[in-house]
Amino acid sequence: MRFLKTLNFNATKLMTPGFRAGAEAPDFRDYEQVVQLGRDVDLDAIAVVLREVRHRFSRTEGTAADIWLAPRLHYSLRLTRREAANRGIWRWLGAVFAADYVRWRWGPSGGSSDLGAAAPLERFVGPDYKHALARLWWMAELFRNGPDYQPVAAALGNQDIPNYLFRLDVAHHRPTVQAAVQVLDGKSGREANALAKALNAAASTLMVDAIAPDVPLDSESSLGWVNEADIDPGRFFVQLPSGPKDPPAAPDAVEAMVVLLEELLTEAPVRGRDLVPG
Repeated sequence: MRFLKTLNFNATKLMTPGFRAGAEAPDFRDYEQVVQLGRDVDLDAIAVVLREVRHRFSRTEGTAADIWLAPRLHYSLRLTRREAANRGIWRWLGAVFAADYVRWRWGPSGGSSDLGAAAPLERFVGPDYKHALARLWWMAELFRNGPDYQPVAAALGNQDIPNYLFRLDVAHHRPTVQAAVQVLDGKSGREANALAKALNAAASTLMVDAIAPDVPLDSESSLGWVNEADIDPGRFFVQLPSGPKDPPAAPDAVEAMVVLLEELLTEAPVRGRDLVPG
C-alpha cells in the first residue's frame, strides 16, 4: 500500500531544471515523512484521475483539463480543510507522486528539451494558488456549493475568476463565491480583476456576513465524506461526482451578494470598458 506523505521544504534544492523537465530523478526519500491521519488516503484513486486527464486532453487544452480535473481531484483526494492546509502534503504530491502530471500541465507544450523551459518550481511546491494540484483542490473546495461541483466548472471556465478571487479572504464566504460565479458569467478577465479589487476594498468596510449570512459547513458531513471507503472516480469520468453533503449556500444570501457585486462591478473602473469602437 502507498501512503500519503509530506515533503520537507529543504527538498526543493533537488528540484533542478533537469528534474522539472523530467531529465533527472533525484531521491527524495530522506525528505519524506508518512502522514498520520488515522485513516488511509486512496492514492490509487488520485492516480486514476491524473492518468485520465492526460488521456482526455492535450497539453494545449489547459483550461478544459482544469475544468474536468478539479472536481474529480477533490472527490478523489479526501482531506479536511485543516489537513489540506499542510503545505508538506502538496509538496510531496507535486514533486514526488504527481511530478509527471505537473510537467505535462505546466511544462513547455511543444515538448521542448530546453531546460530553461522546464515547468516552474512553484507548480511543484508553491503556494496554494500556484501549486499544480493544490490550486485545483482548493478551488473545488471553495467554489463547490454543498455537494454540487457545477459552480467549480463554471468558475474555471473563466480562469480569471478563481485567479483573482482565490486569494481574497472573502473567498471563504460561500454566498460571495457563488454570487461571483453568476455575476462574472460571460465576463472578461478585466472585469473579474476589477470586481476582485472593488470587492477587496469594500470588504474592509462591509460586513458580508451581515448582508448575506453564510450557512456553516457541516463537520459531521465532512468527516463522513473523508472516511468513505468506496471511492471510484471511474464512475464520474463523464458526469460530475458529489462532494461533501454540506448544506448549500442559502439562495437569499447568494441573491443579496449578486445585487451587491453587480453594483460594485458597475462602479468599478474596468480597463477598456469605456473605449468607443472605431
